[in-house]
Amino acid sequence: MTDDEIIHRIREQDAAGQLPTPAPPEAVAELETAVGHPMPPLLKRIYLEVADGGFGRWGRGFVPY
Repeated sequence: MTDDEIIHRIREQDAAGQLPTPAPPEAVAELETAVGHPMPPLLKRIYLEVADGGFGRWGRGFVPY
């Protein structure tokens, strides 16, 4: 499954619009500075393009694995 397909599947699962809005780029940059390294590319895309949390194994959203 490609990154684009994973993002698409998460969006499909959130058809009701229950996930939070995407994170602002400044928040992602602040996190990366705080931890001292960049976020994994797919996770960064999800936070910036889909939602600022609420997905994944313990979230309300879709888990692609």
